[in-house]
Amino acid sequence: MSVFKLVDDHPLTKAGLRYVRLVETERGLRPGDVVFEFPLGRVIDTGMACRRDGITPADIDLLTIHKEAIALRAACNEFCHQGERPNLLRFRRAG
Repeated sequence: MSVFKLVDDHPLTKAGLRYVRLVETERGLRPGDVVFEFPLGRVIDTGMACRRDGITPADIDLLTIHKEAIALRAACNEFCHQGERPNLLRFRRAG
């Protein structure tokens, strides 16, 4: 199952997405929140809503963020059933 489409034509990659992580413990966030880190800010998906912290690119569609967070949570649940629990997904731009 593809968790996150990591190609140059993906809107989040074009916007400068650095990494995506699932929160385990962090002040001000709940376990299970998904954080999308950009160069100068981040977008946090709580499952019910998205919020922006810092400076994020203006062309980011929050619906895209929410869909990717749902896919990430589903993939992490699948990994949990296999005995693994990744909480950080790092990547480089394709090319």
